[in-house]
Amino acid sequence: MNQVRLPKVSVAVIGLVVASVFHTTPVLGAILTRQEFSGDFTLVDATTPLLENFLPEESEYSGFVVYSKDGTLNDWELNVNNLDLNLKRGSTNGGNLTPDVDFELDSRSNWNLVVDFGIAFDAPRYTLERTSSSEITLTGEVGQAGTYIYQDSAANIILSSSSTSVPEPTSLLGLLFGVGAIAVSKKAGETKSEA
Repeated sequence: MNQVRLPKVSVAVIGLVVASVFHTTPVLGAILTRQEFSGDFTLVDATTPLLENFLPEESEYSGFVVYSKDGTLNDWELNVNNLDLNLKRGSTNGGNLTPDVDFELDSRSNWNLVVDFGIAFDAPRYTLERTSSSEITLTGEVGQAGTYIYQDSAANIILSSSSTSVPEPTSLLGLLFGVGAIAVSKKAGETKSEA
């Protein structure tokens, strides 16, 4: 039985590829801003007597938004204790209804997050806004039942930032060329052994 040998150049290329994988230099990727917020909401408006009588006057809340400089939303979460409202990325409305999520960055730190489960079909829509340096507002639209607004004018807000890293493009190109060279060398070795 003939033993297939890879040419010496293939062994060198394999070594080069392995080295490039373990020595890939990370470069700066997207810079993400994380805003954590918490405090006590106070009910400031309810459009129907049903909501006014049903909703709690106050509630503790907490949450966060993570976004990039261009306003792309990366992650989010909102918990309002007395409303039993727990929303986050991937949430459903007690079934298979996945919301449409829209995020707008108005300035470096002010933003607007809309989580819409289908208000056109009488499902709820929630709008969470940071409108000033320390103000957070939650607007809940619950179809025919009406609309309510909670506000906290003295929210606790913590800002932090982090950066994602991506492999250096030259290292990736080296890796691709190395894999291609191995394939070519292996094919050449197989052809030689068949002859």
